[in-house]
Amino acid sequence: MKHKASLAALAPLTLGACATLFGSGSPFAFDKKGDLVEFNYSWSAEASRTPSLVRRLQGDLERAFKAAVATAEADRAQSAAMKRPFNGHQYSRRWTSAGQSPRLLSLDGRLMLSTGGAQPSHGADGLLWDRLTGTEVKIDRLFGASTALEKLVHSSFCVTLDGERAKRRGAQVRPGDAFSECPRLDAIAVVPADSNANRRFDRFRLIAPNGVAGAYAEGTYDIAVPVTAAMRAALKPAYRSNFEVAQPQ
Repeated sequence: MKHKASLAALAPLTLGACATLFGSGSPFAFDKKGDLVEFNYSWSAEASRTPSLVRRLQGDLERAFKAAVATAEADRAQSAAMKRPFNGHQYSRRWTSAGQSPRLLSLDGRLMLSTGGAQPSHGADGLLWDRLTGTEVKIDRLFGASTALEKLVHSSFCVTLDGERAKRRGAQVRPGDAFSECPRLDAIAVVPADSNANRRFDRFRLIAPNGVAGAYAEGTYDIAVPVTAAMRAALKPAYRSNFEVAQPQ
């Protein structure tokens, strides 16, 4: 059963109280629709079972809601001054579970923003949470060498991405074409994933939202890079047991 909360219910709560309210193990969704903005924020049941992560997400929810309202208010005031119609804004943030180990929980975050224009903008994020320390683990910090993520994960992504681009475009990708470059890691989300639900990660999903790796109409590119023996060996010893070499599919 999905837990829903109203803004009135959220407002008086401290972060500690929110951890109690939302830590029930059920998926959480906050939905607020008004003349200014339609706002949606949700997270998975696995996230709800981790109080430290709930506090992190709750803080993000509160900041995002205030920013979305402020942006819409400013747009409405400008629209009135220019004597043009105001179109309501939309904000949607969804965190789903991509996999977990006894220590780590990996979330796939998708964002959609609309400020009344013809096309909404899309974003993708990964959030890897260490339940032992109660902190986020940046993906590059999983590896012992700072270059490992680029050499071992990103290079495989670029090769597979070009194959997927060719399928969607009906033509091979050539240098100099629009969107022929491979997106940098800081422009995409890197999400560890467990494809067989055995509580060890065997994939890295690299996610490029609309307009990043291809034209907007091409949609989101979600490329799975299997964990290899070299990738696993490059992981820091503290995290290595949370990953396994991917089996052929």
